[in-house]
Amino acid sequence: MGKKVQGMSAPSKPVPPEQRIKELELQLKEAQQKAAFFEAVVGVLKRDYGVQVAKKPVGKSSRKSSSKD
Repeated sequence: MGKKVQGMSAPSKPVPPEQRIKELELQLKEAQQKAAFFEAVVGVLKRDYGVQVAKKPVGKSSRKSSSKD
């Protein structure tokens, strides 16, 4: 899957709303495909290996935050 990587700086010219909507729709579609894939993986782990995968509570992150000074 090809992904566009944009830097932290603002683009030189504004993106038309129609193009931005298409970009967001593509991102949403990719996110939905990833979610479906991970749900399928969890299903296989449960069914074939008896592995229990617990979801973290909403608002909890599995990544440790690092402060940048």
